[in-house]
Amino acid sequence: MKDKLLLFFYLFLLIFVSFLHSIGILFLVFMLILAVLSFLPLKVKEKLRILRRSFFSVFFFSIFVSLPYVFIGFLIGENRFNYFLMVNLRAFDLTVMTFTFLEIVNLFKALDFSKNLSLLLVLVSSHSISYIKVLKDFTQAFKSRSPKNGVRGEDLKNYLTRVVSYFFEKSMETSEEIYIAMKSRGLYHD
Repeated sequence: MKDKLLLFFYLFLLIFVSFLHSIGILFLVFMLILAVLSFLPLKVKEKLRILRRSFFSVFFFSIFVSLPYVFIGFLIGENRFNYFLMVNLRAFDLTVMTFTFLEIVNLFKALDFSKNLSLLLVLVSSHSISYIKVLKDFTQAFKSRSPKNGVRGEDLKNYLTRVVSYFFEKSMETSEEIYIAMKSRGLYHD
C-alpha cells in the first residue's frame, strides 16, 4: 500500500513541478527535494549516486536542448538566460525526484493494481536487464581486444557504431516479436 501511495504522490508532484515557471519557486522545490533526500534512509553513497546521475542527465539535456535554444536567442538578440535557468532547474528537480522515487519504491508492488501495467513493467525490465548484459559483454569484448597502451579513435568509432546498430536491430526484432505474440493472444485489434 505504501508503494501505491508513493506512486500517486510522485505523479502529483511530477505534474505540479511541471507547471511551475518561477525560478525562485523551482529553486525552493530543489532545496526541499535535497532536504527530503538527505533524510531518507539511504546510504550516503546511494544519495550521491542519485545526485550524480541527475546532474549528468540534465547536463546532457542542457547541452543538446537548452543551450542551442539560448545560443540562437543570443544570435537574434534575445536574452533567454532566464528560460535556460528555469528549464534546467525544472529538469533537475524532476530528474532527482524520479531517481529518488525509483530508489525507494518497488515498482512491481506499486503497479500491481493493474495487470496490464504489471505485464508492461515485466517486459520493460526484462529487456532492460538483457540489454545491460549485452552492453557489458560488448564493453568487455572491446577492452579485451584493445591494446593496453590506448585506443585509437577509429576503433572506438567502429565499436560505438556497431553497438548502436546492434541495439537498433535488436530493438526492431524484439518489438516485432512482442507485437506478434501479443496479437496472437488477442491484445491488438487491427
